[in-house]
Amino acid sequence: MKFLAKLFFRGLAAILPLALTGYFVWWAVSTGETLLHGLVVRFIPEERYWPGMGFALSIVLVMVIGLLMYSFVVRAIYSRLTALLEHIPVVKSIYGMIVDVVRLFGSAEQRPFRKVVLVTLRDGIEQVGFLTRENFADLEGIPNERVAVYLPMSYQLGGFTIIVAREHVREIAMSAEEALRFCVTAGVARHEERPTR
Repeated sequence: MKFLAKLFFRGLAAILPLALTGYFVWWAVSTGETLLHGLVVRFIPEERYWPGMGFALSIVLVMVIGLLMYSFVVRAIYSRLTALLEHIPVVKSIYGMIVDVVRLFGSAEQRPFRKVVLVTLRDGIEQVGFLTRENFADLEGIPNERVAVYLPMSYQLGGFTIIVAREHVREIAMSAEEALRFCVTAGVARHEERPTR
């Protein structure tokens, strides 16, 4: 029985990451396809529609919106719209949460988790975290020489934020992706060797 259980869990460990990755890719493609299928068939006959056109159009639309965001007028309209959303009860909480999640996967300049740090806690214990705020000049009651560090929890989606003295934090040479994988897997994830140039 122990041998069979070992075989089962080894197979599960091999299949589950592939299955979940495939499911999320399929979900993204099918969602884009479903949402924009009706828009595509407005311009071309149904019999000329090829599967995947809706998803391809969704990618093009996202890129066009990204291009429009370079326009001063579009940015001004977008800022007014988001300011309006941030003043509506309940909606502002949902919108803010979605914005924060999107920033995690956005460009390097927008990501809140850019600096990976090692925080020294009491009794010499150190923990890997992400520097999320380097000063508190805009908040009263918190000394400006303190910093905020987000500490992810192992095998969970959550974590907690601590405010510590700046001298207890030091940046380490680890990418945000490597650090997040390290924290979520309780340090089990192996470091990927970077190719030498």
